[in-house]
Amino acid sequence: MGDFDKRAGPASARRPSTRFGPVIRELRESRGWSQEQLAGQASLNRSYMGEIERSVAMPSLATAEKLAHALDVALSELISRCERHAAA
Repeated sequence: MGDFDKRAGPASARRPSTRFGPVIRELRESRGWSQEQLAGQASLNRSYMGEIERSVAMPSLATAEKLAHALDVALSELISRCERHAAA
């Protein structure tokens, strides 16, 4: 299953990687966009977009960069948001 474990417990919930999907959803919703709109802006499949938001799929760095660009945030800011959410 790689680095991502669906059975992740409370300790792993604090890892920034487990916060990526919720951060993407939060940014998307703050813009009033549907998953389909964000997927289109990032040149991604809509169903894959849903998997990312539900933390079922962990995107590559290249895909994270596409999402950051589509959301008009720096990739470093996107990662930083994941770290802040994980620390909370």
